[in-house]
Amino acid sequence: MLEIEFWDREKEMEEITKMLNTRPDLITFIYDPINSGKTELIQHLIKQLSDDFVVFYINLRERMVKDYNDFIEALFEIRISNKRKIIAEATKFAGIPISKDLLNLFFKEDKPKNAFRYIVDTIKEIRERGKMPVLIVDELQKIGDVKVDDYLIYELFNLFIRLTKELHACHVFMITSDYLFLERVYAEAILHGRCDYVLVDDFSEDIAKRFLERYGFNREEVELVWGYFGGKPVYLIKAIKAKLSGEDLKELCEKFLNFRFGQICEAIFPLRDKGCVHLKGKSLYIQYLNFSHKVNTSRDKDEKFFRSVVEFLSKFKDRDTVKFEYTTDILRFLVRENILFLDPVRRIVKPQSRLDLLAIRRILNDNV
Repeated sequence: MLEIEFWDREKEMEEITKMLNTRPDLITFIYDPINSGKTELIQHLIKQLSDDFVVFYINLRERMVKDYNDFIEALFEIRISNKRKIIAEATKFAGIPISKDLLNLFFKEDKPKNAFRYIVDTIKEIRERGKMPVLIVDELQKIGDVKVDDYLIYELFNLFIRLTKELHACHVFMITSDYLFLERVYAEAILHGRCDYVLVDDFSEDIAKRFLERYGFNREEVELVWGYFGGKPVYLIKAIKAKLSGEDLKELCEKFLNFRFGQICEAIFPLRDKGCVHLKGKSLYIQYLNFSHKVNTSRDKDEKFFRSVVEFLSKFKDRDTVKFEYTTDILRFLVRENILFLDPVRRIVKPQSRLDLLAIRRILNDNV
């Protein structure tokens, strides 16, 4: 079985390591365009940490989080042994160690503050033993619709603020690809001046090409794969596996482009005539199809909205990135559909991958 090595994230590793070697002061959001490798990065980093750190890595992707109990259960790792003994002997956990009886008590109380108070006490115990706790929550956006009286988000981030800015007792990292959720969190949890950001972007051209060359790609193959996939790690790995299994790389690239083209068409435009999007010059003819799950009822019949979507995408006809001042409904729609990635720090928006950029340009330019 082919095992693809962890590749060249020195810049991001160095940035996070510097944070870990200083006093905890801020909540850190690690974000990326989808499938750019943020989870792999953080898991690799965890393996490299010394025993001076005690890591609690909670991956909400592996959990069904539909209510308060689901979320509270996701934060903890049920243990029978004495908590103090566990903390003294281990440095990496899938959650905060707790007994089943105590966890059941939190469920009965239905109050997140009691569970969070237990977490604070556990963190303090670790600090008293001379170690530095690190709390990491992956796929954070899954809690977005969970409410307990007020938003759980507000209570949760009050906990994180207490652990970092107030007690300086624990490094807290939140991992997500959903900028719209970050925007909501920032507004609801009052995070101004209390958070930092680390971007895990696609590989640069130089790094991506060196990565491919390491697996035997010649110059022509490297240029072909870069031209279609850019530096998106997940696609580069697919190309490597395809080459090693003897597949035709050009066919692979075209297959993925055609598939992504179809996905974006389905997300943006009602389809007609067996799935084709019709363009005539610069005019787009749009026929309404049920979009109630994508935009609100009053807007989904408004042809002007859809024309505005196409007008915004037309900005990428001759450039890769676009600056923005604030998030409009059009921008939220395209980000929510995972067509565009919005960078809150650099204040730019761009297609989620080079493949998305090529698909967008095909939609704009082809007379299908």
